[in-house]
Amino acid sequence: MKRRFSLLSTLAVALLVPALAVSGLPAAASPAAAAPQAGPEAGSTAATETASALLAVTAVEALPSRASIVQAGRSAVDYFYTAGGGATADDGWRWAPYFMAVEALHQETGDPLYRQRLQAWGDRNAWNPEAAETPTSNPDSRAAIQVWQDSVRAGVSVNLAPSDRVMAADLSLAPSRYWWIDAMFMGLPLWPRWADRTGNAAYQVKHAQFYSFLKTQGATTVRPGCTNTGLFDPSEDLWWRDCKYVPQRDALGNKVFWARGNGWVMGAMARMLMDLPSTDPSYAEYRLMLQRMAARVAALQGSDGMWRSNLLSPSIYPAPETSATALFTYAIAYGIRTRVLDSATYLPVVTRAWNGMRATSLTSSGFLSHCQGVGEAPAAPSTTTSIAYCVGAFGLAATELAKLSGDLASDSFGRTATGGLGTADIGGTWTTAGTASSFTVNGRAARITTPAGSTRYAYLNGVTTAGSDSRAVLSFPRPTAGSVYAGLLGRRVGTADYRGRVVVGANGSVQIQVQRTGMTLRSALVPGLTYSANQKLNLRVQVTGSAPTTVRAKVWRMGSVEPTSWQVTATDATAGLQSAGAVGLYSYFSGSGSPSTVTVAVDDLSVRTP
Repeated sequence: MKRRFSLLSTLAVALLVPALAVSGLPAAASPAAAAPQAGPEAGSTAATETASALLAVTAVEALPSRASIVQAGRSAVDYFYTAGGGATADDGWRWAPYFMAVEALHQETGDPLYRQRLQAWGDRNAWNPEAAETPTSNPDSRAAIQVWQDSVRAGVSVNLAPSDRVMAADLSLAPSRYWWIDAMFMGLPLWPRWADRTGNAAYQVKHAQFYSFLKTQGATTVRPGCTNTGLFDPSEDLWWRDCKYVPQRDALGNKVFWARGNGWVMGAMARMLMDLPSTDPSYAEYRLMLQRMAARVAALQGSDGMWRSNLLSPSIYPAPETSATALFTYAIAYGIRTRVLDSATYLPVVTRAWNGMRATSLTSSGFLSHCQGVGEAPAAPSTTTSIAYCVGAFGLAATELAKLSGDLASDSFGRTATGGLGTADIGGTWTTAGTASSFTVNGRAARITTPAGSTRYAYLNGVTTAGSDSRAVLSFPRPTAGSVYAGLLGRRVGTADYRGRVVVGANGSVQIQVQRTGMTLRSALVPGLTYSANQKLNLRVQVTGSAPTTVRAKVWRMGSVEPTSWQVTATDATAGLQSAGAVGLYSYFSGSGSPSTVTVAVDDLSVRTP
């Protein structure tokens, strides 16, 4: 899905940029002034929708380019690593969201610097998520586990044994251990992840227990005298931070809803939807909660695009607050990208929020201001100090917006479908070629059943591009005879295409090939890569240029580092293929193949402009 703006909008944005002065540190301030602050801890297809929404956004609200968004995220994260003490950071809750952003930036940019920082952070903290016992140490101390598990994708050498141990021990936690809403972001996503990691269904039910307790009960001995009525207010579609705040009213007589606390909840809903299959009993609840909260916070957004720390009484602390704004932006952008939220409604919301943070919070040096310090209730943000979780939330918002801004197509396959692949998160409805029953989606991946001697295709005809940079995660059984072929179509014009594919033989050998409509243009055996059954492989295929077109491909094992060089490259100038085309998926199983069919699983598809 290519973003298009009118010339008038482009000129208007250019003229407005100088007027949007970026606030920064006082001239006399030093980098040390930005050190962490201390404090007590108390509808239609996505492609059409998003394109229409973009055209409806006013000039001031134009979403910047992916490159601009990524650069802003990098600027804040890189500055704070030096000025805020990233090289000596502990693995507590304040730093975990920051390193979530580091990991997300590695995924977005491939910069090995971020992998090195993740490795150093884990090694320095011995990959140990335990902490001294306090009322909030669990799950606060566990948040780092999310980063460590994700860091495997970046090629980090991670020791998850300590995490396995504490997660097993935490199976005995009472639901009341999660008694404040921040706990959802820190802890909830771990439970479906560990169910998937271990195959133990006991982990799968825990997240629902904690969530239900917070929503419908919430009383805790940490807050004597609380009523057990729940922390979610259905009349406001917002959450109290903990049961202490349920009866409180502020100076204006309004209920006290803390912006960052509600940001943690929305961020948690997004992260749960990332990890849960749509068949999970709680999936619909988390989806609905994200929708309800998004509608409410959108109505409370300030005219500058940002939110104040007291959601219902913004005038009490009138300065914009960055951490809550960033968390709301992160969650809503994810909702737009995955079609949980209507893009025509919410794209202007996140665009205003991002442009507001760029104008108010981010200085040219990378210092991020207007962050509320550690706390549990609304308070004034600081313009002279920053803090790790605030920078992390900003970095997460940047990477999620970058996906929204830069993807021509993407699909996490988080739905269920039979007789086809349904509708992609971005890119429109899938068109399939081959027996319809061969195509299903199980809530985690697309599954393409391919009999021996047969070919299967799936196309996103709603995407038309001359250049594509496609990625996906592939897995399938290792054949006992013959070879499995699985690939990505980078440009399909009519019935012809350019593609890249992996070829796995019965002995586990892996070849990488680039082709023109089934004719191999270049092929290479991948040294050091032997395939085992259902192992996950990353495949990347790039198609660029015209007359000639260049086609490149590379493949690497999930959890290992992406090769810096393309493993195969070829050029071709065949007439009829030198114009824009669709993108898609491909599988073939050789006629001599055994067993009689193989099922190719495809996940995390992303197609971008090179």
